[in-house]
Amino acid sequence: MRILLFGDGAWATRSLLCLQQSKRWQVVGLVLRVQPSEETLEQAARDLSIPILQPQKVNESESIEQVKALAPDLNLSISYNQILGLPMLESAPLGFVNFHAGKLPFYRGRNVINWAILNGEKEIGLTAHFVDEGIDTGDIILQTTIPILWTDTYGDVLSRIVEYFPSIVTQTVERLANGDYKRQPQDIAGGTYFAGRDTGDEWLDWKDTSFNLHNKIRAISRPGPGARTTLYEQEVIVWRAFHDPSSPKYLATPGQVVGRNQDGVLVKTGDSTLYVKEVQFQNSSSITPRWPIGTRLGTDAAAILSAVFGRLKLIGF
Repeated sequence: MRILLFGDGAWATRSLLCLQQSKRWQVVGLVLRVQPSEETLEQAARDLSIPILQPQKVNESESIEQVKALAPDLNLSISYNQILGLPMLESAPLGFVNFHAGKLPFYRGRNVINWAILNGEKEIGLTAHFVDEGIDTGDIILQTTIPILWTDTYGDVLSRIVEYFPSIVTQTVERLANGDYKRQPQDIAGGTYFAGRDTGDEWLDWKDTSFNLHNKIRAISRPGPGARTTLYEQEVIVWRAFHDPSSPKYLATPGQVVGRNQDGVLVKTGDSTLYVKEVQFQNSSSITPRWPIGTRLGTDAAAILSAVFGRLKLIGF
């Protein structure tokens, strides 16, 4: 069986290497993203002498002809980011299969690992499904779950997925090669969609609950951009924090340091407290915060304006 892989990133690289080890099928080509997230997949394909395509627009007739010239029996998508039109979907007799880090029909769309952690999920799905003209709506071939622990960061969950996904890929290919699978239609109306995260989404609102802040910080920790707050109008990245659900709930000033020790500071939130353990100022290394009790994080717009006008009065304006 001839396989054409559309992909990007570490899980596509690991899957390619696993697929190439089998003598039952042959990876006849690799279709890369226009702007790959890293170079490992391309290098792996070059090392294996696998032809590489990198179309700007995958649905143009020239791209479709290039794919058909490779004569794939099956197309696989692993973190490929272009929406595929019907001619490309029909370019292989066994169809087009996508591997999605989400428990479909829930968590369709983009950045679903981040969203699952943000929502406080205790597990994340790994799904193999046929690609149709919708977005993550095709019939499911195989699905499993792996745990998300209370202290897991984005990097922890991503590493687990990268380690586990190649086995999902090879199991799916085995089933398709043997004709030993059932198509499970998705509940189209009953699923959930998530859009890509963007600049500005990383800012913390200390009036939010400790549960939400705990999840947000770990959801966009390394290799993500990191959650952001301010200290004396300086931008601060919060890489690591912890919420103890048994912490007492009480009213006080959100964003204010209310405790500290050698491992970090306790910051008041909208309902209880959050233990902030690793931060980083711009253009410096990460540190354990040891700010004095009473320090306030996340200055709001009104406070900034008040401070600016106060300075202007001091210099005679």
